[in-house]
This record gives sequence, structure tokens and C-alpha cells, in this order.
Amino acid sequence: MPKILNKLVTILCVSILCVSGIGCAPKSDPSELEKQVATVQLGNLAITVSVDGNLVMPQAFDLRFGAPGNVEDVLVEEGDFVKEGTILARLDDTAKRLDIMSSNNNVQTVLSNLYETVPLLPQFPDQLYASATTPPGTTTVWDPVWLPPPVPPGYWGLQPRIVTTPGVTTTTPIPNTLYSGIGYSSYYPNYTALISFAWAQYEVTRARELFQAGNYAAASSELYVALSDLESCIKILEDTINNPKSGLGSIALFINEEATSLLVQPYYPFAAIYIREVRKVVDLIKQGQADIETIRGLTAEGKYDEAGPMFDTLSKRVDRISKAVISDVNVIKTHNYATVYGEDISLYFYGAAEEKLNAAQKGIENGDLNSPELYDNLRIARHYTEICNAILGSNDYVLKHGLSLKAEQQYKLDLQNAVVALENKKDDLLKTVILAPFDGTVVSVGVKKNDVLSAMDYSSKTAVQLVDTSQIKFQGLVDEIDILKIEAGQKAMISIDAVPNKEFAGTVSFISPYGTADTSNVVKFNVTILLDPSDVELKGGLTATADIAIYNAENVLLVPLSAVTTTPAGSFVTVTDEATGQPEKRQVTLGRQNYQFAEVLSGLSEGDKVIIEEKSVVGAPIVTTPPGRPHR
Repeated sequence: MPKILNKLVTILCVSILCVSGIGCAPKSDPSELEKQVATVQLGNLAITVSVDGNLVMPQAFDLRFGAPGNVEDVLVEEGDFVKEGTILARLDDTAKRLDIMSSNNNVQTVLSNLYETVPLLPQFPDQLYASATTPPGTTTVWDPVWLPPPVPPGYWGLQPRIVTTPGVTTTTPIPNTLYSGIGYSSYYPNYTALISFAWAQYEVTRARELFQAGNYAAASSELYVALSDLESCIKILEDTINNPKSGLGSIALFINEEATSLLVQPYYPFAAIYIREVRKVVDLIKQGQADIETIRGLTAEGKYDEAGPMFDTLSKRVDRISKAVISDVNVIKTHNYATVYGEDISLYFYGAAEEKLNAAQKGIENGDLNSPELYDNLRIARHYTEICNAILGSNDYVLKHGLSLKAEQQYKLDLQNAVVALENKKDDLLKTVILAPFDGTVVSVGVKKNDVLSAMDYSSKTAVQLVDTSQIKFQGLVDEIDILKIEAGQKAMISIDAVPNKEFAGTVSFISPYGTADTSNVVKFNVTILLDPSDVELKGGLTATADIAIYNAENVLLVPLSAVTTTPAGSFVTVTDEATGQPEKRQVTLGRQNYQFAEVLSGLSEGDKVIIEEKSVVGAPIVTTPPGRPHR
């Protein structure tokens, strides 16, 4: 109150003085009233792009039941906050549960029929074993003896004795990862190619370990056995495509690498493709054999530095062979014929095993018990014998039970169909329950207990509307003249009409790459701004304006745009000389500018007085950007 009284007293005194003619200034020129002065000073320059739009909630879902039925319960109300996974509503699921029980019984019936029709199938063993035998040798043992005189009584000595040590065989388990638990029809002559390859793969790995440990002789021995096992794999695959009894041998002669016979292709499209694929696998295996031969040759010559790096190439080659063999065997499993065959390839392996046993026998007769070749030949002979037994065993099974591959595949197909039907019924049960897909607030409930949802309207009627109020976005449209100024990651301040005197910070998260024209044929682009977390509970759909900061400069020299005159010759301002009071026209270089101020690059100094010609901005101060919202 005292301040107001003092102000009134001052006004009254000035009025009295003016009336009496004391202390009043002479009448000014009307042109002088239009000239106002502003001071050039340092401040912050912010350039923004203004965008009008609305707030949206990105996670807002209309949740519906996935099946018709009677609403058994609604567990939420409008305004409830629910956690992800919460049951919101459910239908009467009695019929769905009965369907699951019926489908489960059907699966059991198909399984029983399968077990009755197809007895226990011969299986590959879950565990293989690799054996290694150390050759016999001799060792020296020192036995204590009583020393005779002249040595004093009671003294003992040591006497050497040569003892012969027999060879020791150790057995190491090998996980059977390639074909464990697989029976007929997979356990058919063609599938035994995996047996040979699995042995070769293990032997190559073992050879590399021995080589790195400096045991070059043992590494070479493992590679020698791997060569033989890869050869067995080749023989089995070649028999698949060349043996007339396999169903492919009769057309293999007409298939070449470049093209398929016109007579064969229309009737045997799969066979033609498959024959060429198997031939490619055989070529790949032969390349692996060539790598092994090279490594063994370098090792025999003592060129270990050259042989060592080649194991990397060999390992990669073996991995490629593994994928190719498994892929082709799986094809055999699907497209095999019911014809029983395999006698010819079994006789081949029987003869090959006999040759290796004869070679081992000669080594024993010559006394070469320590020869690595002796043990390698025995291992190879054992491998040949096991492959022969596998092939003959599968044929014996087919002959005993009279099964065809087609029949067994049909049994498996029936079982698979029954399992799929059961899973579908389980999915139908899940459709009777509505779960919260995220943490959110229930904004509306469209069903109530005992409502009946028919097959016509269950999919169109919203049961529960759920929104996530923790994530709010601003979406607006930007004119094409400004869109290239905006980038993802730029900061923005959002003003909301319903929340006056408060601004919300955000970050540009998305800029549409495609614009659309409005009714005025102005092209605009969608821009999305993700709001920072706030203590204000905002709502979707609120009208808002976002100021996106595209440029910020701090502590720069600023001049009001109303003091600047732009001509073809450049930009000019009128500066008042403080000493004389006379105006002076001066050219200036300006930088960036917003709607009020321009950045001065040259021509003015801090503190200069510039004349403003517009009354609308008389006394407009130059201020720095306040925290939270830039000037536009």
C-alpha cells in the first residue's frame, strides 16, 4: 500500500508541474515518436518448428474373446489397474475341456494302434565306443638280492630283471549324436551311411587333437581309418543311386549333371534331382579324402608346420559333409521305396572286412605286433562288419514283419494329425480367457456376466478396453517446408491446452518418410514425439502443440529483426552514436534467426543502440532463453 501511495503522489506532482509549465519538456517532433531504441546484447538463440497435434497412447487395445460362448465371469471394472497376465474375463469352457479330453483319447488310440501294428523297432545304440590298444613292450625291474661276502653281512643289493608287458586296450565312450534312437524305416540300408560318416568325423577330430599334442604317428593312424570310413560312406550312397533294387538304379543312367533326360523328368522329378544331389555329396566326400591324404603325406615327410593349418580346412569340409549327408539321408527317409534290398552292398562290406582281417593276420604271422597298421586294419574290419550287420538286420526286420515304408509313414502321419488336433483344442480353450497383454488401466468393459456371445458377434464385440497410461506420445503434422529440418532424437517442448502454464519435455522418435496432401493441397508429414515420464496423468486425444528445437546457440550477439532492413546490397541497421546522438547507418552480417531475433556475426558490438522503426515492438527487450522453453 505505501508503494501505491508513493506512486500516486509522484504522478500528482508531475501533473502539477506540467500544468504550471515547470519542468516540462518541449513538444517533440512526431517523427521522433516512431523511433525507438534497443540495445544489442548477448543472449540465447533458439529456433524451433511448431507442430499441432494430439496426445495418443501407443498401447491401447480392444480385447475380445476368440470363441463364442456364455460369459462366465468379468473380473475387472472401469478404472482398475491390472498387471500383465491378469485374467480379465472368461467364458464357460466346459465344452472346450471335453473336446480336449476327446482329442487326448484319440491320440492314445492312435498310439495303441501303432504299437500293436509296429513292434519295437531295431535301434541304433545310444552309445558307441572307441578302443585303443598300446603295443606290447619290455621294462626293467630291479629285484633286491642278498650280497655274499666280502660284503658285510646284512647288506642288500639290486639286480636288474627284464619283464615283458602285454598290450593294453582302453575303451572310450563316444556319444552317438547323429543317429541315436532312430529305427526302421530310418534304419534302412541307405541310412547306414551316417554310421560310417560319424566314425570318420570322430576320427578326424581325434587326429587333430593327437597332432596338436605332438603325437604325429597316432594322428596319421586316425586319419587312415577315417579314409576307410569315408570310403564306406561313399559306397553306401553310390549303392543307393546305382543299385536297380533301390528304385533309383534303373534311371540313374539317364541322369547327368547338366540336364535331366526328357523321358525321365516327367515321371521321376524327385528321383532325378535326388540322384544329382547324392552325386554332389560323393564328390564332396572325395575332396575330404584328398585333404586327408595331403595331411598324411606332409606328416610322413615331417612337414608339421605345413600339415597343421590344413586341419582347419579339413574340419570345415567335414562339417559341410555332415550337413549334406544328413540332409540326403532325411530325404531317403521320406521318399524311400518299400523294396527290400541291400544284399549286394552287404556282400561288399563282408569282403572288405575279410581283406582287412587277412592283412592283420599276415602282420601277426610276421611278428609285427607293434605295427600301427595291424591295429588300424582290425578297427576297419570291425567297422565293415558292423555296417554289414546293420544292413542285414534291417532287411531281416522287414522280412519278419512284412512292413513297408509307406505303411509305417502312414501310421506316423495319423499320429501327427491326432497330436495337431489335440493342440488345436488346447488353443480353443485359451480363446475362452482374456488376459492382460501388458500393465495398464481398464477404460471400458463391454460385456457382463451371463452375456451370450454368438458365432456372429463374438469377434466384433469388445469385451475389455485396456490402455497403458505410462507411455504417452504426441502425434502431429509438419509442413513439407520444415520436414527436412527435423531429425529423430531432437528435443521438444509440448504445451497441452488442458494443462495450462506447464510444458512437457519429449524427444522426436519417428518421422514419416511419406507425406500426404490435405484439402488445400499442402503436403504434410506425420511426426511422433515420445514424452518423458511426468507426474501429471495425461489422457489420449488431448490437443497439444509441440515446439521442436532444430537449432540452439548460447551466449551469442542478438539484434531485433525489427531493427534490420534488408536490401539487395545486404542487411543494414541504424545505430545511434552515444557521443553525438546522431543516427548512423551500418551494414551487418547476420547468422541464423527466429521470429524475433537474428544472430550478429559482424558489424555490431555488445551495447550498441539500434533504432527500431516499428511502434508495435517499441521497447521490446532482448532477453535470454528461459529454462524449459526456447523462443520461437
